[in-house]
Amino acid sequence: MLTRPILVAYASRHHGTEEMATEIAAALREAGFSVDLRAAAEVSTTEPYGAVVVGSAVYLTEWERPALELIQRERDVLAGRRVWLFSSGPVGDGRATRHPESVPQPAVVDRLADEIGVRGRAMFGGRVDPRQDSFAMEIMAQAGLAGDWRDLPRVRGWALEIASALRADAPLSRQDRDDRPGMEEGLHAKIGHLAGRPAGRRAAHRHGCGRARRS
Repeated sequence: MLTRPILVAYASRHHGTEEMATEIAAALREAGFSVDLRAAAEVSTTEPYGAVVVGSAVYLTEWERPALELIQRERDVLAGRRVWLFSSGPVGDGRATRHPESVPQPAVVDRLADEIGVRGRAMFGGRVDPRQDSFAMEIMAQAGLAGDWRDLPRVRGWALEIASALRADAPLSRQDRDDRPGMEEGLHAKIGHLAGRPAGRRAAHRHGCGRARRS
């Protein structure tokens, strides 16, 4: 088991990416890990953490500044940590939201990810909620982009893949090695149970193009 906590940090204007980060943190906790869920702007250092997950909404093909600045500022520490990155981007009914994994990450995020040597990166759909008090959200809703394309079950499944990777990486004590067959059987059963749980709201009103990005 990872002895230090996992940091799950996020940058989110309208709470959509925050809810995704909350889903990730919950899945990791239920898999047995200690998790610190924080807004990226509130993270002063990543030094205390054994693994780090950072996510951001994508606006005009760019990450939110607090998440990007966290990665840039902490790049030396993060190079020695197990790191995963995720983005919340495409909205509207189209190929980008049906297959968000095909949507490229922002160029600067990919560059930093390569520099740090991250373990994985993921792109998920975004959300446009016309109830949010935001001019941008109102304009996008009027353009027919209102809806939720985040696919929280897929987000949870990605978090459980992180849990499995961390379990596989963890050094084992002698007692752990003796108990490993039972531990692995229990972990696989637990992850299978968690992955099958329903989570979050699925897409609401879906039409328009799939290229705009918000959450």
